[in-house]
Amino acid sequence: MTHPAFESAAAHISPDLIRDTLVDLINIASPTGKESAVAHYLVERMRTAGLATDLPLVEPDRPNAVGHLRGRGDGNNLLLAGHMDTAYGGAEVAPLGEGFRPHAVIRDGWVFGLGANNMKSGLAAALVAIEALAKSGITLAGDVTLGATVGEIEKAPIEEFQGVAYSGHGVGSRHLVTHGVTADYAIVAEPTGLHTAIANMGCIWLRVTLSGTPSHAALANSPGVVNAIATMHELQADIAAWAKDYENRHEFMGEHPNVTLAAIRGGVPWRLSRTPSSCSLYLDIRTVPGQNVETVKRDLRKLLRWFAERTGVPEPSLHVYVIEPPVALDANLPVVDALGAAQALVLGERMMPGMRRTGADSVHFVAYGVPCVGFGPGGRLHPDASGSSMYTYGEHVLIEDVVAASRIYLATALDLCSRKADVVEPWSI
Repeated sequence: MTHPAFESAAAHISPDLIRDTLVDLINIASPTGKESAVAHYLVERMRTAGLATDLPLVEPDRPNAVGHLRGRGDGNNLLLAGHMDTAYGGAEVAPLGEGFRPHAVIRDGWVFGLGANNMKSGLAAALVAIEALAKSGITLAGDVTLGATVGEIEKAPIEEFQGVAYSGHGVGSRHLVTHGVTADYAIVAEPTGLHTAIANMGCIWLRVTLSGTPSHAALANSPGVVNAIATMHELQADIAAWAKDYENRHEFMGEHPNVTLAAIRGGVPWRLSRTPSSCSLYLDIRTVPGQNVETVKRDLRKLLRWFAERTGVPEPSLHVYVIEPPVALDANLPVVDALGAAQALVLGERMMPGMRRTGADSVHFVAYGVPCVGFGPGGRLHPDASGSSMYTYGEHVLIEDVVAASRIYLATALDLCSRKADVVEPWSI
């Protein structure tokens, strides 16, 4: 049922305000490790609207941005979440076009710029929605919280790549929920094309390393010399065959996981007169609900042992350095119902829930007991990008979609947080 105050509260959500907010966010560069300026912008906006705010430090000069719109305290609490870091810094990909730069460009109802899709459009929609609630003067039964996090982009420190620039993969969201910012339900404003994601693939990042024999290149054809790069080429073929079988064996909601041979390192470019004494292959392995990371590791260990026996080399080593578990929620949860009703109200139809393939903070919220769905305005491609993707064409978003998302967040919060809490404690006051 539509909340009686929806229309009056939604009057505070305008295309101009959405556009200007999104432009502001895009124009504040926020690569992983340098999100502070965006955090301060968000907190200032929320403080001005009357929210209780906080800037909890995750790492030095890397605060999350938190704002609470307090309710009466006896209803469902909702967390609207989103990350502030962008996929790039901007300078390194600026030659690729306007969708890769931290500078907003408005054209024909679309906003182009780094972060427009992932996911400053979602943050803008959530911020304006919670501001609309505050401006309307409505007191809900439960709290509505906006939590903007650092370090979501799929990056991880490994070898010489250390420091905050590589501190991603949910470092901010984990800090959020382990430092008191929780709720009965959460919505992460990832780009889902205004569809609800009740499941998310997980991922495993790992390194496979094999050893070679140090030798002068002029003697590389001598008996017993093992060229690590050449041997890795053989192993890579075996892993590719395993990956195909792995992908076929697993499925969830019509989606199959995949394995990507994502990086390879070996040899010394400045001294080619030496054979490579080691070579490492780096894999991104996506997982679906129902899978266990230990099973994947055993699968690969079996393959590596077999390879060692077949080729006569020592068993290559396996090092796992990122694990994000897959998640799947009950489609009948109140937050899913409320989102569906809000979609029907704003868009005229209730979308069928689905699963996201790319990484998201929802996996971390769920791991700490906060059921989290994905829902955001990004994902729709500009007509000129037909046959391409955000990763090649550049980030952009339709302003109309951001307005719709903001109205949907508002309607969901009004519905869900007007309900008495779903979990009743066994004591009374």
